[in-house]
Formats: sequence, C-alpha cells, structure tokens
Amino acid sequence: MRQLENNHNINVKIFVKSNLRILYFACLFLSILFSCRKSELSWNTELLTPLLKSSLSFKDIVQDSIFSIDSSQTLTYVFDKKLYHLSVDSLFTFRDTGLTKSYSLDSLSLYNANISYPITLGAICLQAGLLGFLIISQNGQNIAIPSIPSFSAPVVPISADSIFTTMTLATGQMDISFTNGLPIDITNVVFELRNQSTNELIVQGNFPLIASNTTETKSYNLDGKTLEGKLNAQLISFGSPGSNGIPVLVDTSNAILANIKVYNLHPSIATARWPQQNIINKTQNFYLKTIGVELKESRIKSGKLRLNLKSTLQDSVRFAYKLPSATKNGIPFEVYKTLEPAPPGGLSIYSREFDFSGYHLDLSGPNNDTFNTASNTFIAAIDSTGQLKTLSLSDNFFAEIALLDIKPEYARGYLNQTNFNYGPAKVALEEFNSLNGMIQFDQLQMDITVENNIGAAAVFNIDQLTSINTKQNNIIDLTGAIIKNPLYINRAKDNNKYPPIIPAIERFKINSQNSNINAFINNLPDQIEYAIRLQTNPNGNELGHNDFIYDGKLLNIDFHLEAPLNLSIKGLQLSDTIDINLNQVDLSQVEKGTLNLIAKNGFPIDARIILSLLDENGISKYILLDGNQMIKAAPINSNGKVDQKLQSIIRIPIDQKVIEQLTTYKHIKIDAIFDTKPTSSNVKLYSTYDIDFILTGDFIYRIK
Repeated sequence: MRQLENNHNINVKIFVKSNLRILYFACLFLSILFSCRKSELSWNTELLTPLLKSSLSFKDIVQDSIFSIDSSQTLTYVFDKKLYHLSVDSLFTFRDTGLTKSYSLDSLSLYNANISYPITLGAICLQAGLLGFLIISQNGQNIAIPSIPSFSAPVVPISADSIFTTMTLATGQMDISFTNGLPIDITNVVFELRNQSTNELIVQGNFPLIASNTTETKSYNLDGKTLEGKLNAQLISFGSPGSNGIPVLVDTSNAILANIKVYNLHPSIATARWPQQNIINKTQNFYLKTIGVELKESRIKSGKLRLNLKSTLQDSVRFAYKLPSATKNGIPFEVYKTLEPAPPGGLSIYSREFDFSGYHLDLSGPNNDTFNTASNTFIAAIDSTGQLKTLSLSDNFFAEIALLDIKPEYARGYLNQTNFNYGPAKVALEEFNSLNGMIQFDQLQMDITVENNIGAAAVFNIDQLTSINTKQNNIIDLTGAIIKNPLYINRAKDNNKYPPIIPAIERFKINSQNSNINAFINNLPDQIEYAIRLQTNPNGNELGHNDFIYDGKLLNIDFHLEAPLNLSIKGLQLSDTIDINLNQVDLSQVEKGTLNLIAKNGFPIDARIILSLLDENGISKYILLDGNQMIKAAPINSNGKVDQKLQSIIRIPIDQKVIEQLTTYKHIKIDAIFDTKPTSSNVKLYSTYDIDFILTGDFIYRIK
C-alpha cells in the first residue's frame, strides 16, 4: 500500500508539474499573442519648450538711420526727404545734333601747259607763190624783200593728250604769243585754234603788227570751252610790208615762233591726269541750335561723335575732318581717312563713331565772340597718280558730323533766365507707416534746405506743402511765411573752372513759432504733396556768360525733420514677425498644455499684446491673444528713466484646435500696443528702451 501511495504521490507531483508547465506555456502563449495587439496602456508627461524669442524697441517702427542719439541716449526722430533734384537735363540737353553737308567740288585744277611750234621763212615762202620762190632762191643773200600780200599758213596739229583727253572748263585762260624771228615785220596775223575731231573753234585772234625780232602776246578766256587733247592751230592769214627797200639777209630757217600757254584750268568735267590738289576745303561753323542755353565751353563726360562720309569720285580721296575747338589733353580732334574710288554711278562710303569722352569743347566761335558755336573744317584731296581719270564738279562729297548722347561733365555760359514749375507732386513717407496708433510729437523742427551747386543765382518759391494721412483721410496744409514768399538762393563758386565747388546753402527753418508744423507732422502723413517754382538768374546775365554747372553737382531741395521723442502716445503699435521654432516639438503627441508669453518691459508705458498666427503671405489666420491682455509699464527712477525692466507673464491655454493651428501656420506676429502712462502726459523715450519676449510651451505629451 505504501508503495502504491508513494507511486501515487509521484504521479500527482508529475501531474502537478505537468499542469504547471502547461499553464506556464499557455500564459506565455497568451502573452505573446496579446503582445502583438496595440497596447491600451498610457501615461502623461510635461515638457517646457521655448518656441521663440524677440525684442521690440521704438527704433523698430522706422529705419534706424532716421534716429539720432545724444549723449544722454535720448532719441530724436530724424529723417530727410528729397523734394526736388534739378538735373542737367532740366537746364539743357545736348540733343543728338547732326550737321550733314553735300559738297560739290570747290574746283578741279589741271596742270598748266605750254605748246610751241615754229613757222619758218621757208615754209611761209612755199605758200607765197612766185615771190616766195624768189626769196628762197636768195637764201644766204642780202636783198631788199618786197611787200608780201596776205596768205595763210598750213594747219599745225597740236597734241596735249599727255595731259588730258577732253575737258570742259569752268574757268581757264590761254595766252597766245608770236615771236617774230624774221628780218621783216609781219602784219594782220589771224590765228585760230580748233578741236581736231569736231573742228570746233576754241580761240581766234588777230595781231595787227608783229615787228621783226619782237614778241606779241594776247590772253583769251576759256570759260565754258570744251578742249580736246588733239587740237589744230593755223595762221589763217598774215602778210608783210617787206624790208622797205633795205637789203636784209635772207635765211629760210628764220621763223615765227608761236607759243600757246593754257593755265588756271578748272574744269567742270575732264578726263585727265590730275595733279595733287584739294578739291574741297570748307571751314564753317557748327551750331548747337536746340540746346536752350548759351554755352561758351563744356567738358564732355560721355558721348560719341559720328562721322559719315560718301564720295561719288572715281578716284581715291584723302579726307581730313578737323574740329579744332574740341581738344583732349591739348590735342585737337582730327580724323584722316582715304576713301577708295567710287564705282561708276556708285558711292564710296566710310562711317565710324568716335568716343568723345574727356574732350573739352570750345563753343565761343572762331573769334571767341559768340556761343553754342564750334568751328570745323572739311578737306578732301586727290593725289597725282599719272592715270587718266574722269572727274566732275558735279561729283558730290557727303559729310555728316553728329554728336550723340553727349553728357557734359562741366559747362560754362549763360544758363538763361529759366523758369521751372514742379508739381503738384507727391512723395511717400514710409517713416510713419508703422505708427498705427495715435502719437503726438512735441518740439518739432523742420528745415527746407536748398543746396545750390550751380554757378547761377535762383529764386525759389514753395507754393504748396500738404501733409496727407491716407489712412485717416486727413489733409493739413503747411501755413506760414515760407509758403509763397520768394526765397533768394545765391550762386555756387568753383576753383577757376575746376572743382572743388563751394555750394550756396540756404536753410529755411520751420517751427511752431512761424508755422503750424506741429499739426502738419502730427497728422502722421504717409504722403506729402508739394508744388515749387524755381527761376535761374533772376537778375539776368549779370556775370557775362560765366554761369557754370557740373555733372552731379546741381540744385537740391531737401525736407529735414527733427522730433525729440518727448511725446504722448495712444495706440502706438510695435510689431515683429518670427518663425516658430518647433524643431524639438512633436505636436502630434501633445494632448494639451499652455503657451507662456514672458515679457520684460523696458518702456515706462503699459502695452496691450496681440499674438497672431500668419500664413506664408503674412495674412493673419488665428488669434492667440486679442489685445485685451496687458503687460505693465516699467517703473521710472528719480531721474525720469527706466533702469530695470518689469516682467509679466501671459498664459495661453491650448487644446487640440490650437495645436492644429500651430501645426498649420509657422509664423507668429507680436504686436505691442502702447498707451502713455500717466494719461495725457508726455514720456521721453531713450534708445536703450525695449521689450524682450520669450514664448515657451508647457506641453503634456501622451506616451502610448
């Protein structure tokens, strides 16, 4: 039995162990099974996270550059605005000025020519019949030669085609000389010169008497004549009284020498071998007609001179253009160019633009007694090539000289008594754009400053100066003595036509004693509308063309305002937009929490706070603080200054809706709206004043 009992106990233990083992594995299985399902267990934790930091100062409402800070760190609100800038173009403009000339040739000159031919006694006797044979038979003898009746000599061909083949003369002259080498006088000499091919008469002359061993000369005008290179000359008739019974030596080689001289030949057209010569030589004045002022001189800052040349001449043309009144480093402007021969019926062309920067332009004329005038010279010349070429006075030479985009660096002359009316015009004042509330400045001082860098006096009038607040639709005109009363501006001075320039500066002060400047500025204008008038040289040309102007040194009219920040404020708003730092925050796990805006106010002014979320376009999408929450003003010490900031904390509860907005919009805007404390009194602001903001998140995370 005991043995059975023992066996039974063993079995029970085994059973129990087996069952426990089964239970263990069953629990393990269930544990593994359920561990594969989402856990329902969770707990919460809190995490304090900084989201942004910002600092606002009064300087944030405008650009820093418009503040000045004195030794006590007091801020003075300062800004300048240009109302008017008189440019060089306002006074005068070098318009693109072109001078185009079509030149016919001044003249064409040909070589002078001398042609001589003898008519011997023997040749004459051959034409004199029986008497002539008798005289020839006595050659070498002394005889008394009887009277010889009139008869003609044979035609003598003359060749000048080594000089020209044909020419029609505009002007020209011919001298015909006869030297009588015979021992007897000759009388009633009739001479003719004709073109060989057409037999056209060129010259006919009559010499009543040519005594023995003398020369007679006559001149003939060739104007309008056409001469060929091959000519015929002939003694049409002549006779002799003989030796008057006195025996003379008969020498049949004795001759009458005919000489033809052509000179001062200026053809209108010719085919010839041309000598070197100037065919155009023109000096003329170049006038600046549309400049609007009377200039004696100018230094050119930039611009070009364009030169266009065209020639119809079928010969190379050496061209020279000279503008002696334009010099650079003492060297006058000159251009030299050889144009190729023009094709028949065509043109030879040259075109180029020259940099005119740095040139000094004398505009007083060749005799220094005028203005806006430059003397220039066109010269065209041909060279002697030895080749036959046809040229004509009807050939044309075109020359264009043009000044392009000329900008003066300096000019002197009389700037005329010119009136300038400017406006009504508006200028934007961005400086007040951020002053969204009400602000009242005190102790305002405004200047209208005229800086005249021009060497001419002026009279300046302000006809209108209006403060416009488009947000409030308020308009206030400035009143006072400065409005509409003429203000005289002296001329500037320079250093004998060179910088430095000593400007004439006139400041017209405007304050509460002589105007309504406080109301004008406290309107917080975002625009100023103004109308001004300006007249140069109110007393005329009193300096005798010695006004001057320099590029970039002109007449400026500036608006200058100074306002010490001793002011009263109601609703003044400072703003800043910051990106929210959510890099360390997973908002999807935030269940709820609190945003803490910690503000350390360094202003002696209470501030209401608006906190809003913005989209990427800067548009407000969600309001976290609506402006009903206040941060307290910092206390003022016995010296009237803040020396310790006052901290305030504004807590903003957040839920899932706020969390969703924070997830969507990543930009946050802080607006601090001030009201003066105590009410209706002025507060002096210093550059050291600011408000520090820190936004933290006190989040409750859900961990699953």
